[in-house]
Amino acid sequence: MISLRRSLLLSLIVRHDPAHFQVALVDPKRVTFPEFETMRWLYEPIVKTKEDAIALMERLVAEMDNRYQRFEHRRCSDLRQYNQKAPQPLPRILCIFDEYADFMADKEAAKALEQHIQRLGAMARAAGIHLVIATQRPEAKVVTLLIRSNLPGRVALRTASDADSAIILGGRQGAAANLLGKGDLFYDGGGTLQRLQSLFVPATAIAPLIG
Repeated sequence: MISLRRSLLLSLIVRHDPAHFQVALVDPKRVTFPEFETMRWLYEPIVKTKEDAIALMERLVAEMDNRYQRFEHRRCSDLRQYNQKAPQPLPRILCIFDEYADFMADKEAAKALEQHIQRLGAMARAAGIHLVIATQRPEAKVVTLLIRSNLPGRVALRTASDADSAIILGGRQGAAANLLGKGDLFYDGGGTLQRLQSLFVPATAIAPLIG
């Protein structure tokens, strides 16, 4: 999973400069993204506590609302149209929320995060704000129905059981449990299941690309 997140980040970073693309990272383990601590694409310093994670999501919701006000003023429906008209374009923002299960043990934190994720998942894409929620424990109490209904794109690496696979991919029982590992994955982007292979990106290869 860590290699998948690195390859996702790098594939976007090498294609977009910091003026047009920014990344917000939530890393409760504090060791998942050390190579990215000082990269120019960071939306803000890497978030490592539940309090800061909730505050980040609140800021993203506020940013989304602010963008829609700008779109209304410019008579635009989405970020692409706005950036074609505005003298100062707005960057897309990608928030990668790592180890989401670590925040679910605290009921108050879980409730607050779910409320913000629900709003962002339902409305933020047109505003150019995108979420990636990652967990190694795809259990029903972690990846709740509320989360699943508002984040329709799914990526599943090899799971420990058929039940875990079904939580991620819906009714396709057992599909991810039979993957080969080492970046072998399923991607469901809205009804079409694709089997893909993630790149492996060693830590030593990251610094030259983001420096």
